[in-house]
Amino acid sequence: MVGLLAAGSATLLTLGFAFLAGVEEGTRHSLIESGTGHLQLYHSKSRGVPTVVMDHGDAPELQPLPDFPAIEARLKAVEGVREVVPMEVGWSSVFRGNYLDEKLAVVRAVAREPASASRDARLERLASELEQTLKDVVRDDGRRAEAFSFLGEAEAREDQRALEEVGTPEFWARFRAAPLEVLEYLENRVARQVGEGESTGMEYLASDLEQFPRAFPRFELVSGSLPPPGQRGLLLGQGLYEQSFKIPVAALLDEVQRERKAGATFAQDEALRTRAARCVAELPDLLARLDAERARALVVALSKLLGHDGALDVLLREFLTLTDENFDTRYEQFQRELAPLLPLYRVRPGDTLVVMGTEGAFGRINVPVKVWGTFRFRGLGGDASRVNTLGLMDLVTARFLAGRRITSESEEVRRDVESLGMSQPLVTGDLTLQAAGIVEEEAAPVQPTSPEVPVAKASEAWPEHFTAVEQRGVSVLQAALVLAPDAEPEAVAARIADMAAKEGLPVATVDWSVAGGMLAGGVGIARVVLLAIAALMSLFIVLVSASTLLLLARERVGEVGTMRALGMQRRQVFQVLLTEGLMLGVVGAGMGLALGTAVLLLLVGEGVGIHDESLQFFMGGTVLKPRLTAGSVVGIGVGVLAVVVAAALVPAWRGGKVSPIVAMLKRED
Repeated sequence: MVGLLAAGSATLLTLGFAFLAGVEEGTRHSLIESGTGHLQLYHSKSRGVPTVVMDHGDAPELQPLPDFPAIEARLKAVEGVREVVPMEVGWSSVFRGNYLDEKLAVVRAVAREPASASRDARLERLASELEQTLKDVVRDDGRRAEAFSFLGEAEAREDQRALEEVGTPEFWARFRAAPLEVLEYLENRVARQVGEGESTGMEYLASDLEQFPRAFPRFELVSGSLPPPGQRGLLLGQGLYEQSFKIPVAALLDEVQRERKAGATFAQDEALRTRAARCVAELPDLLARLDAERARALVVALSKLLGHDGALDVLLREFLTLTDENFDTRYEQFQRELAPLLPLYRVRPGDTLVVMGTEGAFGRINVPVKVWGTFRFRGLGGDASRVNTLGLMDLVTARFLAGRRITSESEEVRRDVESLGMSQPLVTGDLTLQAAGIVEEEAAPVQPTSPEVPVAKASEAWPEHFTAVEQRGVSVLQAALVLAPDAEPEAVAARIADMAAKEGLPVATVDWSVAGGMLAGGVGIARVVLLAIAALMSLFIVLVSASTLLLLARERVGEVGTMRALGMQRRQVFQVLLTEGLMLGVVGAGMGLALGTAVLLLLVGEGVGIHDESLQFFMGGTVLKPRLTAGSVVGIGVGVLAVVVAAALVPAWRGGKVSPIVAMLKRED
């Protein structure tokens, strides 16, 4: 019994620690290869420590590293350091308008093109489509009532009048005569009546976008391109792109598909039926995004799939009436036949988004930034993986969002203030970038100038281009250190600490377990849980083994009496009984370790396939590889043995105290 308990415990602990070590190693690799690096460097006098994975909280309070290029050069001379990647993390929101805002933006872009027959033809076509869309808005009583619900009486009446006006032929005659003027009216008075735009939360990682893909080879560009060197830009994680920027109908179908794969059915799951109903409810949004050419192509495709003709909205409604019997076929047909005909995403590479920083002392700073493409970290889970829902941007845009000025900008502000004769010294807040409104203005007509006279460029609120100094100059908060394959992080960290102490550099490092934030913390929690289970298991073994050995000792009282009568001392009896417990522990622990190792070798083999994408990040890929180290084997063996010996102490002690006469009488009974 005691030996079996020891063997069973050793087997379970062997498997548990091997799988935990595999998860820890997988998480370590995933974090290091997705931006954390082996070490994170930061200013040693900072109030916080650098993290790369945030826990929905504020960014760490870090001081800028002084003269980062010089520090980078010193670090690259340290043995084992291969790359020094400047970076910054933070939270932001991305704002986008409703579908009517998007349509108006397209029409405005065409209206601003130089006059030509081609431009006039495109504008006429877009005007016709816009007119049809607005007629649908006028008919949509539900959205109008929702839009007017929060307005005052006078404002609601004015909006109502504007909506009625767009249905008249005179309004569209005015549009064709002065499109930009009428577009502004539509944006101000009509667009909000189809609903507010949406704000999407985005955790971002800012870095040198030219260096980042080189330093972290799991980075993979899915669509678009990297921003050219020296130009601001944003890359959206493919997971974020799929979850937040796909048109609602397509996103809902993806959700239904995932839940059906997990076993849900329309017949039994109310939530699944609700999602299917929402697909139909989102049809007006989908129809509003279609131009005439796409609409005609969709009618042809749907008529072929459904086997009859009809109006587009009727055909779509029938196609999206989903059941357990038709869903798989309809989903496959949607992806194959319909999706290529749709504007599947509300933001495309080349579009500009307004990124909103966190609320600060001077309000929220909004920075427009161009979307250059989408990316993912290869092999670290699909769209559900945390690292694939990040936004990746340049360091200058991140600095704008945080409201920090670099030294040259602060000096320029100081000179401007002094030139105005202000004698009061500037405080920190005066040097902070201020929130700025973005106002679209008509481009001024270009005046012909002689080649000798340079044309002064208008200043930009948020410059699109930056210099190397502006990017890596004096405002870098942290940096990821990527080490050579054979370098030991602990040894490299010690070398950097020695260098900092000798040269007076204000730098310090943390490893992946700190910089990994909540993801690395999850591994620590799993380790604590496993140790707690091991402690409970040990307590159980002690109680059961002690009871069993006590019972055996009582049954062997006569045998003990005989040994005592033959001259054995109490100490010797104690040693005999304790040795028996020790042997049971050795045999049991040995058998358990052997059985656990055999299970790992024979049943687990090269690893366990992980099909859940949300878990693949913690496994370092699609396969979990348990790791059984020599330290774990020794620890488990010694631990189980110690528990069994501890359980044998009381029975051995009580057996040694039995007097020979009592023992002999007990045997005669």
